[in-house]
Amino acid sequence: MTSQATTIDRRRLLLGTGATAAGLGALSVLPVEGIDERVRRLAAALSEAMNEWNADWRAQASDPLADTLAEYYAGMADFGAIPSDLLDMHNEEDFIQATYGPAFETLWRNCPPATSLRGAVEAIRYALETGSICSTSAENTLKAALAFLDQERVS
Repeated sequence: MTSQATTIDRRRLLLGTGATAAGLGALSVLPVEGIDERVRRLAAALSEAMNEWNADWRAQASDPLADTLAEYYAGMADFGAIPSDLLDMHNEEDFIQATYGPAFETLWRNCPPATSLRGAVEAIRYALETGSICSTSAENTLKAALAFLDQERVS
């Protein structure tokens, strides 16, 4: 009876060792995760967790450049809503300063830095929307960069 018990234990031991060795062999052929892949995976996991915690967390992150551009766009909309019969050479500057002027001056003279992906995306979008880029290749590269960054913000 002892020999049978020993045989069973040996069989279990050999099967367990063989299974472990086979499992380790299978693991050794798996690709090793590089630092870039790990960072992207962890960032995606964090982003997903943040979305579950607060769906508006990205919009709440302050970025000086994106915030200034938002102020500029809001001011431009306010200026555009002013009836044209109220504007003349004498008061136009007053209306500009009451609407988009301060944000435009900030962008012109003391442009704040982009501190987030949102800020970088909005800066490129602003540059493209102004229609002031004279080089088609420069415009195309900015469009390509913007498309990539927009995709990164979604993922």
